Amino acid sequence: MAREYVSPTGSPILGTLERMTGRAEITGIEDNGEPVYQGGTEIFYDDQVTATTDEGKMIFLDENGAEWTFDQLTPADDSEEGDEEGDDEEDDGDVGC
Repeated sequence: MAREYVSPTGSPILGTLERMTGRAEITGIEDNGEPVYQGGTEIFYDDQVTATTDEGKMIFLDENGAEWTFDQLTPADDSEEGDEEGDDEEDDGDVGC
């Protein structure tokens, strides 16, 4: 059963961090080797993979863009109960990737 989760700061988890490749369109190349960008990029969605930490843990993003691993998350329906425990430790969402 799929559930909604929140970060240790109480922010809802909105998705995963993804890694993709693409091709930035250029109109030419300067004599010094610098490309002259046209302004568009074609994303190669078939190359898309979910980002992971060095330990292989999937990276989730909250509504503020902070990164978290699954073991740091709390089910949304349990988050109010967790707030009552008075956890004073603050976490900045850095998962070390």
